[in-house]
Amino acid sequence: MLRLNLHKKVLGAFLLLSLVPLGFLLFNSQHSLRLVEEILRQRTTEALDNQAAKALEKRAQMVADQVSAFLREVEGDLLDLSLLPKTEEAYLNYSWSHQRDLWYRRGTNEAPIEVHEKMLLYSELAYIDATGLEQIRIVAGRPSHNYRNVSEPQQTTYKTETYFANAAKLPEGEVWVSRLHGWYISRDEQLQGAETPLEAVQGTPYRGVIRFATPIITDGELQGVVLLSLDHRHLMEFTQHISPVGDKDVVFPSYASGNYAFMFDDQGWMIVHPKYWDIRGYDRDGVLVPAYTKDTSEEDIRAGRIPFNLLVADFIHPNYPKAAQAVRRGESGVLDTTNIGGSNKIMAFAPISYNKGVYQDSKIFGGITIGAEIDQFHQPAVATSRLIKDEINNYLMQSWLVISLTILIVIGSAYVLANSIVRPLLSLTEGTRRMIQGNLTPQVKVSSHDEVGVLADSFNNMVRELNSRRQRLLQTLQALRQSRKEIIRERNFKDTVFENIETGLLTFDGERQVTSANGSACRILQIDRPGKDCNWQTLLANWPELHKVLDDWFSASEVGDSRTFRVYVPLERQGQKLTYRMAMFPLSFRQQAGWLLTIEDLTERVNLRQQMARMDRLASLGRMSAGIAHEVRNPLTGVSLLLDDLHDRLLGKEVDQQLIRRALGEIERLESLVNEMLHFSSMPEPKLAYGRVEKVLQDSLFLLRKQCQRQRVKIVEMVAPNLPEIMLDADRIKQVLINLLNNALESMPEGGELTVQVESKGNEIFIRVSDTGVGIPADKLPLVFEPFFTNKGQGTGLGLAISYNIISDHGGEIQIDSQPGRGTTVQISLPINRDGENKP
Repeated sequence: MLRLNLHKKVLGAFLLLSLVPLGFLLFNSQHSLRLVEEILRQRTTEALDNQAAKALEKRAQMVADQVSAFLREVEGDLLDLSLLPKTEEAYLNYSWSHQRDLWYRRGTNEAPIEVHEKMLLYSELAYIDATGLEQIRIVAGRPSHNYRNVSEPQQTTYKTETYFANAAKLPEGEVWVSRLHGWYISRDEQLQGAETPLEAVQGTPYRGVIRFATPIITDGELQGVVLLSLDHRHLMEFTQHISPVGDKDVVFPSYASGNYAFMFDDQGWMIVHPKYWDIRGYDRDGVLVPAYTKDTSEEDIRAGRIPFNLLVADFIHPNYPKAAQAVRRGESGVLDTTNIGGSNKIMAFAPISYNKGVYQDSKIFGGITIGAEIDQFHQPAVATSRLIKDEINNYLMQSWLVISLTILIVIGSAYVLANSIVRPLLSLTEGTRRMIQGNLTPQVKVSSHDEVGVLADSFNNMVRELNSRRQRLLQTLQALRQSRKEIIRERNFKDTVFENIETGLLTFDGERQVTSANGSACRILQIDRPGKDCNWQTLLANWPELHKVLDDWFSASEVGDSRTFRVYVPLERQGQKLTYRMAMFPLSFRQQAGWLLTIEDLTERVNLRQQMARMDRLASLGRMSAGIAHEVRNPLTGVSLLLDDLHDRLLGKEVDQQLIRRALGEIERLESLVNEMLHFSSMPEPKLAYGRVEKVLQDSLFLLRKQCQRQRVKIVEMVAPNLPEIMLDADRIKQVLINLLNNALESMPEGGELTVQVESKGNEIFIRVSDTGVGIPADKLPLVFEPFFTNKGQGTGLGLAISYNIISDHGGEIQIDSQPGRGTTVQISLPINRDGENKP
């Protein structure tokens, strides 16, 4: 019978317990990883495809929502137009004020050019009287006097349009919207010898319109109809540039690739497509070209007269009608299709919600579809699957190598360990057992002098030291707990002071690296917390004004100058003048040199001091002006009366009388100056009441419109809707606006553009008056609000000073920005809430 000693048993058991599980683990891991690989590749492919399909569907829905919002904007434009005066000039200005960007191609088929250009949003505007006769007609931004009676459809552009009759039946404020109307473009007309639509740059473009019309009703009687014709090219902008499989938009999609988007209406007709011959259209007799079906004649197919309607396109692919029917039910989704060119595609579709005009019953304008070619659609999933397979193969190869080396190491280690451990094993085991039982003074006797013997001696020493160290450990632990509490308390105090002091603090080490910055420093300097090895010049890159100051201080400190440095630094950021006070102190901590920099923002304090000085100066000037005016007015009145009497006595002496009349004129001008000085020095408190800024603005503009016309000055008004009422003195604000508008007109004697903008931001209303006049020199801008300062060579120079006081009395601010030769902009800000009050 085979007998095994302890050494062989330990060695055999060690190898058996190590190698058998290791081999089983290797086999099972390989099998499991292959299974996981297959499942992971399958699930990843499905997940990526589903994610891509959902993203495509979401993008289609986003474009559909954009088209829906765009149609409602056109409705708003139509209603705005209906409120304008029924004049050709008003309609012409309205046409040119509504433009949008178009991205298209021109040039030749061989050398196409991409163009970004603003184009008129509406190709035609018209006002039609109650009988159907056009009274105003703007076509392509130009007046047209070729008036028609559009109550007769045959006299309309496309010979079958009934927008007048339909709009005339509507109640006031309602809008009639038509389907797409345009002359049909055949395949030959678009391609003109090119192979594909992508190459047909010189082909005939599709030009169509969607009509928006609303009635004008007064006292229940129809006065007329206002018409807007949306240029079809702006509708094409929503889908023409979409690239489903790329990150960048394209100027024109590739139909052959299958990666493009198109739009269809609620009847299934194609209204936006890279192939213009797929878009619905009318022949020259006003007849709608029939849709392409399986019964379409060979002659029409060869001629390229095959407009596309999804509801009857099941002969091309059965999913086209399904997509159109789903859209008509208001549903979105993703389907597989094949286009006429034979490209297999994934097609996402989404409905365009809209309920005006011909779309009132269906509540759907149409649908957006975005298609991606199948192979390119699955490309991310295929690439991911291939990557997973490669990674798992690499992992298995590395696992085999590691396990092989592990087997060799295990065999060698098992033999050595078994030989050295087995003999003294029982002694150490017994000593350990006694320790477990609570005896802390066991002695293990081992006669060997190898590592196991050393281990036994170390075991005995460990037991002896255990008791003494246990006591010392308990004492040390108690002391550490007390020290930790004190350290945490001191650290929290320093952190609280460092972070909450209003003065900005930055510390530098001996290498000029920023080691810390408190919250106030980050707020004042608008910087992030410094990281490790943060160079101060990089951290303060946006503050070049501070660089020279710090460089000088660092240089002085390095040559032994240990005094404290202090300086005031004037700055300018975003048009605002700032004042910072900086100080730097030398630091020494643990024999390491460094510096402490303090920064204070004194801007508000300096501005307050300047404002108080200005108020004192204006008060003194006001008192002086009042005194001078009172002292001058009475003598002026006497002199004026005496000269008037002298004028009457010199009858027949025309030359003398002319001199006296001139003297009287100068006295009147002097009296006007005296009156303005009295008004400036004794300006009453404003009479505040709730009112609307836009009404005061319109009253002011009304007084100056004739003067603007005479000077050939164009007025541009940009007034935001739904502005809140605020507390104001309407007469005083009107005085300010008229003064600013007059100044703007005087700066544009040869004509120009006067822009008035009103908007609400936060708790303030902003009024901006901009001109394109001669401007104000930069050195004179700080003086414009000073009394008696004028840059026009005439006048009293009190206009802007009085305006400044009026706006200040309202709790607002007035600022001027000017560039010589380019114009001046004056901005007024008025608070919406005054003293915590506002009108509900």
